[in-house]
Amino acid sequence: MQTDRGLVIARQGDVVVVRLQPRDGCASCSLTQFCVGSKESSPTVRVTAPPEIAQGDLVEVSLDDSLILKASAIMYGIPLAAFLAGVLGGYGFSSLEGLNGSLSIALPVVAGFLMLIPGIIISRRVASRLYPTATVVRKIDQEVINCQ
Repeated sequence: MQTDRGLVIARQGDVVVVRLQPRDGCASCSLTQFCVGSKESSPTVRVTAPPEIAQGDLVEVSLDDSLILKASAIMYGIPLAAFLAGVLGGYGFSSLEGLNGSLSIALPVVAGFLMLIPGIIISRRVASRLYPTATVVRKIDQEVINCQ
């Protein structure tokens, strides 16, 4: 379970908006261009919270673990499927046309890489629609933060 720390900046019913503190590993993550943390200088997330959590509290939030798996499957799976579709389509086309020699080898490779481009574009659009869901794990005492 991944946890992050942040400051509650607003409360709306059972949901609070938390400004997350930056993490050390975010800059080196391969999914950083799709992460909410890289799109804004102070990333925020909507979090379900118990009634005792108020604006200005420091909290620890638990992010949905399946989000990383979903993002990885989308970012790697869709381009891979598009590439393989291009390779197989190019191979099928070269077989139907009876192409021989280097053209019959080059066509599937070129078709695969050409199909990779829309695969990447589609995967980015789908990944940008992923929204992290989180819950407040606990309220953090400000004295504990100051001692660290």
